[in-house]
Amino acid sequence: MNKGLRYVRIILCASIMWTVDCGTLPLRQYYVLNYVSTSSAAKVNGAYPYTIRLKDLDIEEAYARPQIVYRQTPFELRYYVYKLWAVKPSRMVTDLVYKHLVSSNVVSHIIRRYDEGLKPDYELAGTVEAIEEYDSDELWFAHLALRFSLIRLSDGRTIYTRDFDNRKQVYKYSPEAVVQEMSAILEFIMDQTVQDLGAVFEKEKGSVQNMTADGGKAK
Repeated sequence: MNKGLRYVRIILCASIMWTVDCGTLPLRQYYVLNYVSTSSAAKVNGAYPYTIRLKDLDIEEAYARPQIVYRQTPFELRYYVYKLWAVKPSRMVTDLVYKHLVSSNVVSHIIRRYDEGLKPDYELAGTVEAIEEYDSDELWFAHLALRFSLIRLSDGRTIYTRDFDNRKQVYKYSPEAVVQEMSAILEFIMDQTVQDLGAVFEKEKGSVQNMTADGGKAK
């Protein structure tokens, strides 16, 4: 073997062993949003007799990656190297939205796919527009922005849409604390969304009743 090549290999091996022995390689850390919906205000008394299909949420391309995003200015995004989402962010948020809707009892059924044996009356779609840590001087914030829309499938009409853009200050400077506050923001957003859906379905119910009554008079 060439002496020069052998020397390079020895140096390379020694460097790897020193790095491992000294513990200089940081460990990857994986995070998930998580909460259990407990707000009684978000519960709807009696499910409306509808089926909603929850479409998998879209996500802005800058956030569609395993690395947790952080920024210090409005013009630059940065990505942690060793602090990662354990689940794809769009899937993670969709799963929590689904669990919240099911626990809220706002409608009779929530489905994710058309092959689940139930014909949906409405489709709830959405986009994760931001999911990030925002550092401003000595202040840290959790930032989560979502957009929801509800489509009535009988005529394809969008009957509800709302944009949420929420920040919450973090008092412990760590990505874990940021993720905890992001979870709290998502719970708040979903509480508001459930209340909105309840109001929408109350109007839908009234419209159906009025149409039925008008039809009866016509006869």
